[in-house]
Amino acid sequence: MKRIMLYNHGGCSNRGCEAIVRSTAALFDGQATVSLASDAPQEDRTQRLERVERIVCSQIAPCSVRRFVNSIGFRLGIPREQEVARKHATVTDLGKRSDVCLSIGGDTYCYGHQEHLQVINGRLRRVGRPLVLWGCSVEPDIIKGETLEDLRAYDLIVARESITEEAMRAAGLPVVRWCDPAFTMACEELPLPDGWREGKTVGLNVSPLILSRAKDGERTLDAFAGLVRHILESSDCAVALIPHVFWAHDNDLDALGRIKARFENEPRVFLLPQAGTLTAPQIKGYIARLSALVTARTHASVAGYSTGVPTLVIGYSVKARGIARDLFGDEAGHLIPVQELDGETELIAAYEAMTARAQEERAFLTARMPAYTAGREDIVARVMKLAK
Repeated sequence: MKRIMLYNHGGCSNRGCEAIVRSTAALFDGQATVSLASDAPQEDRTQRLERVERIVCSQIAPCSVRRFVNSIGFRLGIPREQEVARKHATVTDLGKRSDVCLSIGGDTYCYGHQEHLQVINGRLRRVGRPLVLWGCSVEPDIIKGETLEDLRAYDLIVARESITEEAMRAAGLPVVRWCDPAFTMACEELPLPDGWREGKTVGLNVSPLILSRAKDGERTLDAFAGLVRHILESSDCAVALIPHVFWAHDNDLDALGRIKARFENEPRVFLLPQAGTLTAPQIKGYIARLSALVTARTHASVAGYSTGVPTLVIGYSVKARGIARDLFGDEAGHLIPVQELDGETELIAAYEAMTARAQEERAFLTARMPAYTAGREDIVARVMKLAK
């Protein structure tokens, strides 16, 4: 049995990160044992990651001898590379005991140069460990300089959409394309909450991140609230507010709470019960039973697409554009870049267009999924071949 390390994981408070861990571990079940280096190991252990054998912290403990030595070394002027390497020594230690290492932070490189990854990858390369950048999206215009040099450290890059694949191929990188692994994650269906109307419940996800990327965050929040008001006034549908990320610095409950406050006395607008304790498969189980979904978070859209739910994405990055393009041939009508969202009129029009084609889109997605998620055996075989 081979040993796989998953690293560059921000923690399961982002249910998209959790979905990648769960679906990736399931893909290699029976062929490899899976360990996880995490920025938040304690919270990950509460999520019952059944196929993950071991979870370690991505950084050395604050009170450890290693952290003390690192602190002294910093004061004595040790090179920055050594300081970063010592801080993340738990990752390289686990990687040295693994047969192949998968960097699973799919869109990490969308947020600028990743110094810690460059150092970790360098140390693992020195001891001959094969590296895979797994299920990634990277903005084409940043594939240069230090980022390009770090990307060259990977023995295999698995891009989750064609925009990233084409840009990486043009840069001469060892890239193949497969869908986001979370498309293959199973649902767990819990009882439906009070307020849910079967066949008539629209899901809404709004994130602080999307508001920060908008031209005007308050105006964008007003647009989402306007959409909710439109749904209530024009139909007998309910609106389920669905959070997908619970990080302290980027918590969907903050944005959705502001939406709910505007409809405080409206029973048709409700937050998923015990939302902060729901696992990624449980949230996917609720999404699978929606009549439609409007979402800012990419992995909420993945849950919708993969279960045949008509989905409108309010996106900001290459990952949302690329996935929509690969599924439908064109992102137009399926995605609104938040940078271009002017107000509720545009959002309502896009929602109405989606609901008008809902039956057709549900049938299309259901038929599309087998081909879209096919090829997992080939991807698994490519990774296992590296694990000599």
